[in-house]
Amino acid sequence: MNSRLSRSLSKLSAVRLFHLSMPVLYAGLLLQLLQLFLQSGISGVSWTDPSMLAASLLFVLFLVGITRSFRPQWILTNSRAAVFELLGLLTSIAVFASTQANFRVPLPAVIMMSALFPLIFSARIALLCVLLAASGATLMQSRGLISYDGSALSVASVLCVGLIAILLKRALDLHAAAVKQARMNERRFNAIARATRHVFMIADAGYRIKYANPALQEVVGYTKEEIEQDNVWPAVHPDDAQAHQEKLRYLRDRPRSKIFSRHRSRHKDGHWVWLETRGYNMLHDPAINGLVFSVEDITARKDAERKLESEHALLRAVLDLNPAMIYAKDTEGRFTISNSSFHRQFGYASEDELRGKKVHELIAAQLGSGQERHVARIGDALHLQDIEVIQSGIPLREIETQGFWEGDERRWYRSNKYPLHDADQRIVGMIGITRDITERKEYELRLEHQAHHDFLTGLPNRRYLLKKINEEIARAKGIPARTSVLFCDLDFFKSVNDTHGHEVGDKCLVELTHRIRMALPEVDFVCRYGGDEFVILTHVPLPDATVKAQQLIQVLSQPMIAGDVIVKIQASIGVAQLRPTHKSASELIHDADAAMYQAKERGRSRVETFSLTLQHNATKRAQMDVALRFALDRDELSLCYQPKVSLIDGSVLGFELLLRWRSEEYGDIPPSEFIPIAESSGIIIPIGLWVLEQACWQLNRWQSEAGDRNHLTVAVNVSMRQLMQPSFLSDVAEILARTGIAASSLELEVTETSAMANPAQTAETMAALKTLGIRLALDDFGTGYSSLAYLQSLPIDVLKIDKTFVSHLGKQQNDDAIVRLIIALAKTLHLEIVAEGVENKAQMHELQKLGCLIGQGHYFSPPMKQHEAEKLLRANRQFLQA
Repeated sequence: MNSRLSRSLSKLSAVRLFHLSMPVLYAGLLLQLLQLFLQSGISGVSWTDPSMLAASLLFVLFLVGITRSFRPQWILTNSRAAVFELLGLLTSIAVFASTQANFRVPLPAVIMMSALFPLIFSARIALLCVLLAASGATLMQSRGLISYDGSALSVASVLCVGLIAILLKRALDLHAAAVKQARMNERRFNAIARATRHVFMIADAGYRIKYANPALQEVVGYTKEEIEQDNVWPAVHPDDAQAHQEKLRYLRDRPRSKIFSRHRSRHKDGHWVWLETRGYNMLHDPAINGLVFSVEDITARKDAERKLESEHALLRAVLDLNPAMIYAKDTEGRFTISNSSFHRQFGYASEDELRGKKVHELIAAQLGSGQERHVARIGDALHLQDIEVIQSGIPLREIETQGFWEGDERRWYRSNKYPLHDADQRIVGMIGITRDITERKEYELRLEHQAHHDFLTGLPNRRYLLKKINEEIARAKGIPARTSVLFCDLDFFKSVNDTHGHEVGDKCLVELTHRIRMALPEVDFVCRYGGDEFVILTHVPLPDATVKAQQLIQVLSQPMIAGDVIVKIQASIGVAQLRPTHKSASELIHDADAAMYQAKERGRSRVETFSLTLQHNATKRAQMDVALRFALDRDELSLCYQPKVSLIDGSVLGFELLLRWRSEEYGDIPPSEFIPIAESSGIIIPIGLWVLEQACWQLNRWQSEAGDRNHLTVAVNVSMRQLMQPSFLSDVAEILARTGIAASSLELEVTETSAMANPAQTAETMAALKTLGIRLALDDFGTGYSSLAYLQSLPIDVLKIDKTFVSHLGKQQNDDAIVRLIIALAKTLHLEIVAEGVENKAQMHELQKLGCLIGQGHYFSPPMKQHEAEKLLRANRQFLQA
């Protein structure tokens, strides 16, 4: 009975409930009319009388309802038909109410109307019907048309029943969808269970099978019925039984647990099969209430594994227990087999790593780059020996090879080589046995090398560099020489170690070393001077050395993959030429170092050459530093506003504030000159707070002037020097409190490059700012080298695409692809995206096609004064309008 009721309920829907209930409503109303006619006398009523026509209409509706209840497919039921049916019903009631003075609408009929018609309509229309029904009930009660004395109670009943009907319809619709989905899932599961070769079983807590798919018989030979009726279960191998039973008990006794088991089970025909079982405790799930098992027959796999393990163990025992280096090659001279002694000697981790290589590759790995001639000479000699053995079939014994290094660094090997035959006695390769007889010499040479070279990169170290430069100075003897030094320092390399760890940093240094070596001639001397500093000694004049430095900038700035991290590293290079006045290596390096620091001050990732003007520039910088300290007191600083424009409708969404300095002494000074001075001197801290407070006050005035400006935001650039201040957070909070603007109206911008200078501190400070409700933006995105993992850790709201990418939109496919990726990344991380540097209409259209919603640039407006910005706001200009 319960199952029959469950099936009936699963077929019940809102529409069906409407079909079954409406005849009851019509029948009640017809009985009311019949009683009325009998009381008033039906003989005097004409068929053309309005009340008789209304009764006929009601009777037609009753017949439609009866027919629809038993044959729902005959009569279409939808919202439109229900509207007409409702109108017909209301028309009948209205006619009776107007023609029959004694007619009263029963309150239950009104309630049923408010309960049934919402079952057909959508939620909004149904709610409207309920409200209309409640209003109608109130009106009819006021005119005495409802046969119930409690007006308020009748209205409440109509309203409550109607709302319940709406909720009931929603519940029935959800129930029907759930039933449909459940049946579909059941059919899919049954199809998969029949098709798979894996056994799927569900057992109760007593391990009695409740369900098993047909694969059970294929794997163990027994059907589910045989196991249930004959109480037969495939026996587990005695060696596996205890462990398997313990796992089963563990699975049964621990809710939500799972197990993995490999064991042997006896097939119905008597042989053992290997089974791989995964079990899941689903006793807690009422829909399953059992232990779920997935069983796979892995007998063939186990047989193959055993055979392979036996052969491999035998071969490895023969090879690896021999202290000599043993290897085999095919007829083309490629390594096929090698033992652990050979791997250790040549630095390979396994036989697979060596397989397929030729001897030239081994020697090249040992000698490194720049030794191609020696690689060819030694590799050819060894290769010819091996090919001679293969071609002649005559062994070569006791061959001493003077080896892989020249001069005092040579190593010695004693080898025996034999032809290798197959089962048909055909020569298919050769086998060699080689012993290293120069271990002591190699050790001594390694010590000598380590004393003058960097362990990580293999480059000469600082001691070796100073020795080489001093030799150059002694050779020049005060005469101008064609010798230059390139001092290369990696920009923000510390952040790579802080963000990704020193292991990734070391991999980056190794890759950069390789790039430097490949970009320079062999005669150039490359040294690792310090942690992230490289020095190159080259025998070319200053102009040619500068060209080399520019090439290195390009090579080093290319993205690299270190482990599973993509890193982009840039470098600043200073170039100095050896002059007769140089008395020591330190003086020449100092000049190159000074030029390198000038490159960093001028924006990094560039080349600067040492000249006498460096001293002049340093003096000018000091003077500007002093003038900048008085700029606030002298009212020399001002703010400009550049609008951020919606690329959807052209409206102004906010402004970015840009700082300007007009000095009484130096005139207009661009931000690219005075901002670095302010940051290095620390004056950026009071200037930055002044800018921030001015921005907040200005936004307060704009929003106070007009109520429709509450959406406006102001973006203020913040330097890393400001973020590192312990009081920065409290200063910002105080400014927000004084000016009274909403924190969400303030947007602080930090450049990607600055953020990577100290990633851990940056993330911590930005998180604290985020708690105030301030919007945070990452400026110039795409020009730095932040990783996706680091970007995801920053609590930012906005990504600003650097103008260098926007400027080439529609012209260079690479920039189009980069912008598309940045926009996709921002959407994935739910970040707002702003494109900077929009200079023309074509760029704006490309950004719109790529899905960028906000733009900023001279196409819309250059930075403007305060009164110009106010004029723009008052005009309520729409930039995208024709």
